[in-house]
Amino acid sequence: MSFLKDLTTVWKTLILIFVPFVASPILTIDGSKEMSCLYGVIVIASFWITEALPLAVTALSPIIIFPLLGVLSAKDVCLNYIKDASMFSFSCLTFALCVEKWKLHKRIALRTLLLMGSSPKWLTLGFMLPTWFLSMWVNNTSATAMMVPVVTAVLDQLQDIEEQKKELKGSEILGRSIHLLDKKTASDKFNYPNKEFKHMCKVLSLCICYSAALGGIGSIGGSTTNLVMQGQADLIFEKYGLQSGVNFLSWFMCCFPLAVICLILSWMWLVFHFFGIRELTSFGCGDKKNTEAMKTVIRDHLRELGPLSFAEKAVIGHFFILILSWFSMKMPGDMGWSYYFKPDYVSNSTPGLIVVLLLFIFPCEKPRVFCWLRKEKDGAVPLPKSVPALIDWKNVNEHFPWGAWLLVGGGYAIAHVCQASGLSLWIGLRLSIFSNVTPWLMVFIISLIVSFLTEITSNAATASILCPILADLAIAMELNPLYLLYPATLACSLAFMLPVATAPNAIVFAIGHIKVKDMAKAGFVLNLICVLVICIATNTWITALLQLDALPLEMRKMLNNSQLVSQFENTNLTIGNSTLY
Repeated sequence: MSFLKDLTTVWKTLILIFVPFVASPILTIDGSKEMSCLYGVIVIASFWITEALPLAVTALSPIIIFPLLGVLSAKDVCLNYIKDASMFSFSCLTFALCVEKWKLHKRIALRTLLLMGSSPKWLTLGFMLPTWFLSMWVNNTSATAMMVPVVTAVLDQLQDIEEQKKELKGSEILGRSIHLLDKKTASDKFNYPNKEFKHMCKVLSLCICYSAALGGIGSIGGSTTNLVMQGQADLIFEKYGLQSGVNFLSWFMCCFPLAVICLILSWMWLVFHFFGIRELTSFGCGDKKNTEAMKTVIRDHLRELGPLSFAEKAVIGHFFILILSWFSMKMPGDMGWSYYFKPDYVSNSTPGLIVVLLLFIFPCEKPRVFCWLRKEKDGAVPLPKSVPALIDWKNVNEHFPWGAWLLVGGGYAIAHVCQASGLSLWIGLRLSIFSNVTPWLMVFIISLIVSFLTEITSNAATASILCPILADLAIAMELNPLYLLYPATLACSLAFMLPVATAPNAIVFAIGHIKVKDMAKAGFVLNLICVLVICIATNTWITALLQLDALPLEMRKMLNNSQLVSQFENTNLTIGNSTLY
């Protein structure tokens, strides 16, 4: 037993030592670049899946592994870490930091909650809507962490009301405000007055992490996996001299309706699962006293935030500029402001970085210079002073998720190395056996497998590993690579069953109201529901919008030519002692 206990202590070290050793026979198969690349991919994937090393550290390993194996030079591998998609992700994440700095996301969430009643159904929707919307623009973890204290405060207030109702038998309850950071003892925290309140605690905990995950699929910058897919799709299509067409507008048109449908169905499922069909079909807004108590808590938090500041108004203005510039950059019918510039010289990262640059320039309060010069109450004229910008580099440097950014770059590096080494073509030829499988069935199987795989692996790492393989599978089926990339990437966000699957799941689990079995039961059904929605969406409006049911003509021509050359090179005729190629 002590030996096994020692093994569990050093299991990460054992993986780092034995995985490269166990996989080494691959290098002896034929000594080709394809096998060397396959060996490197297996080693990196093993480290990512097991997290034997921090994910960001493993993301840097392609710079070491592939040059040492003779697959690709370090210079060529490093070029993949700073690409257009990388700068686009930088602009999205930096803007999200600015929103979080001025607590604008919290104000939006609290304002939304004020519109809802206290019945389980509407209160659940009240927490899901702002979390879902905010996670489209800010980090899912940040959206969840911001909502959890509000959930706790509301539940504490409702618990006090339920207990006082029980003790005083319906006597008048004196409303009192509860501060956001007020904490109860463990014994009070889990002393549920009744079964309905216990279920309320569970559903409000789960709805936060689930809506954060679903909101992340609504916009291309909402999740790291979306950015990984965009970059790898660009690499795949560049190989054939084409553009992938994956940008902010196309992603929004395809995935925003899907995110809305999944949100509604997840809300209905959670209410039905915990409160039954009667609550789901009722139209009441809940007990008036409970509603007023909840709104008292929300108003207290809004009072702490104060009135809408100049900085918040400025961030809102920059947000609308950013969204409008992304939407109007490339529009159907060769319309959009990007067409006034040289073709392909402007991309999603251009308006994103322009707005980020403005955030470092625009003041966070009204400057006291020129026409803004003001007199103090005593009549004295204050000296002009510099005003800080909406965001500064110190804040970005301290809070920017550099690890996630490196993870995106590592995914691009692996995809590029697989293509340059010929491993992608090697895999594609062997995946051609699936070319007779019905496409919609393939989408369902892949989405289902990925949705359960991502419960135990990193979402971004899963997307980085699978995107090149699935693209080759789609090409072997004579389908647009995006036909499999979209559903697989979306399925990477469907980690609903385990607390360790995502950071939002872990945060709500740490509150203490839910157990693993609660999350597993609710999440299992929700996984199936969302996989079905993804399958339907992929085979209906996404395919119609992006024409995914066939290979692009240029890709088909180049693919046929490359297959003919490959067959010619691998065919030999022996005549006498001579071999003709």
